[in-house]
Amino acid sequence: MAFRTFQAYLDDQSLITIELEKQFYTEQLQFTIETVDSTQTLQIRTLEEQDDFVQYSLAPLEPLDLTSHYWIYDQDRNKTFLQFRHIVRKPIFDQTFAYDGDDLGAHYTPKVTTFKLWTPISEQVLLHLQNQVYPMTLGEKGVWQTEVSGDFDGAAYYYLHKVNGHWVEVHDPYALSSESNSGVSYVVNPEKITRPIHRAATQIPITKAVIYEMSVRDFSMQKEAEFSYPGKFKSLTESPDLQEHTLGMDYVKQLGITHIQLMPVYDFGSVDENHPELVYNWGYDPMQYNLPDGSFATNPHDPYTRIVELQEAIAAYHQADISVIMDVVYNHVYNPKTYAFEKIVPGYFFRYNLNGNLTNGTFCGNDVASERAMVRSYIKHSLKQWLTIYGFDGFRFDLMGILDIETMKQIAEELKSLYPNVYLYGEGWRMNTGLDSNRLAHQFNADKLPSYGFFNDHFRNTIKATIAEGQQLSEVHSLNSIENVLTANIGFSGTGTEHFIAPQQAINYVECHDDATAFDYFAIQNPKIDLKERLDNARLALHLSLLAQGVPFIHSGQEFFRSKNLMDNTYNAQDAINRLDWLRSIEYEKDVDFVRQLIQFRKANLLLSLETRTEIKDYCSVEWLSDSVVEYKIKEKEDQITILINFGNEAFSYPNQDKQAIFINYPEISLDVPLNTNRDSYTVPAKQVLVLK
Repeated sequence: MAFRTFQAYLDDQSLITIELEKQFYTEQLQFTIETVDSTQTLQIRTLEEQDDFVQYSLAPLEPLDLTSHYWIYDQDRNKTFLQFRHIVRKPIFDQTFAYDGDDLGAHYTPKVTTFKLWTPISEQVLLHLQNQVYPMTLGEKGVWQTEVSGDFDGAAYYYLHKVNGHWVEVHDPYALSSESNSGVSYVVNPEKITRPIHRAATQIPITKAVIYEMSVRDFSMQKEAEFSYPGKFKSLTESPDLQEHTLGMDYVKQLGITHIQLMPVYDFGSVDENHPELVYNWGYDPMQYNLPDGSFATNPHDPYTRIVELQEAIAAYHQADISVIMDVVYNHVYNPKTYAFEKIVPGYFFRYNLNGNLTNGTFCGNDVASERAMVRSYIKHSLKQWLTIYGFDGFRFDLMGILDIETMKQIAEELKSLYPNVYLYGEGWRMNTGLDSNRLAHQFNADKLPSYGFFNDHFRNTIKATIAEGQQLSEVHSLNSIENVLTANIGFSGTGTEHFIAPQQAINYVECHDDATAFDYFAIQNPKIDLKERLDNARLALHLSLLAQGVPFIHSGQEFFRSKNLMDNTYNAQDAINRLDWLRSIEYEKDVDFVRQLIQFRKANLLLSLETRTEIKDYCSVEWLSDSVVEYKIKEKEDQITILINFGNEAFSYPNQDKQAIFINYPEISLDVPLNTNRDSYTVPAKQVLVLK
């Protein structure tokens, strides 16, 4: 009898792969597969030599039952546990184990708490609850469960399960709260977190929205602003005064935006929740998708504080008639090796290439396999909780082009059944993630996703580049033409330029948390630029975001020329760089007031937010009057708005043939009474818009 060690993997129902170190190899080896009830000889299909091991491909006589566990023996009775490997990503796995129940996680009552965990390939599962161990029982579709009598409100728990022959400890991926820094899970009493959701009184179509991106941490970290709870959820509802100017929430209300978009607020991995001041990070590194991050809570150790404080902040904005959108990152996780789903069913939650390595379309080291049944179910479950427990009004999907179309369609359908006016949009970049491009939710599949908007990089790139150049760009793709970006990229300028099927799909922005701010961008492009031109350029970019067809998107502080010291990527650049500089809102008070009025002007003039492709094609016209000046008209019957855009550095004389009056001429703006009338011609100042009615 010869001693040897080897590993055995179940890669398909009829495919077992054995890896044997070369030192143990001998000819005429035979293998059997055994359970407590049966034994059968495995047929050797192929034998391949690798660098330091020999690989066998073997086939059982009949397809294996995935609900059973197996041992592989060689002819000398050396054995190894048959580990589930590639099989977890085969269709048969989902067909066998996909669970459609909505009861996973811990479900509390004062007398008994039920625990359910989907872990279909585990041999044993134990619940560790307050220093006691409870065995769990396997039920249908790989769901293990147990009921524990007693009152376990706020009790800490985790699971210990045996998978692929090894004992693994894991927190509950469905938990609503946990210890600090993604520790063990807490049992949550639903009565303590259930509250009626009173949404913003004003419910509007998305084309009428004005979205304002905010970071919980950035919002309140400036010392001079003197927020009582810097960097916390509670700061979102504060309105401190500085030099007789109102900051914080009241400032946002006065600005007139309709929606705030909060950068990630779920549990993320890069910041120590006990000492958040030590490390800065935006939070695009998920650890637990279903609970708020403890770094934003006044007490990260309490099961309920993080939940309640976020709920209270959202409720306050609703009371102020402002809706709240959540920035979600279901495309990748912080650390795939330690992520809960990976520890529960190794190899299932992520995409892999043909070589068996993780795909990296996100450039974050892993891509979530949204197309798999239980991943899709998990994402939908998570979103519905944020919608119903917290009251979020919409979701911005980070790197949405990684996620599959079918999942996104189901998300839209199920969320709209709960809240018909939910806003859904995301980053639509086309990324190489190992799934066919036709199946992915990127912007070039917009026609398949009518419920979703997409960050309009054509608008961003064209507007900034044209302003920087000071004139019409040459040799640009038609999708990037001024004609198209001003009209929501619905194919206004002719055949072959259709990109979006409706204006609500165009999320128009020139600045967000990513990349340099607009104010910094123009200095990066031209280091010799003076302050006046830099301000003029950034101002024009923002004004065009609010005057174009589509959905305007503003980065917090953009209205007062936010700067990040010319840095392109500040995801971990500390508070001194990322915090919102409220002093600039005072320094540039004139611009803040102008943007506030411009938002009101947009709301009052519905021609600026047309809701269909047909209306845009019928009512809009765009013409270059010179190399630097664009005439953009919207006309319906007797109602007409003319927007003159001067990208150049010289003033332009415009003949007033339609006998229109001026309503916007920075720094002046009027909602009803014309600023200037009865002129045969008007001067369009350099790097500025002139709006006529």
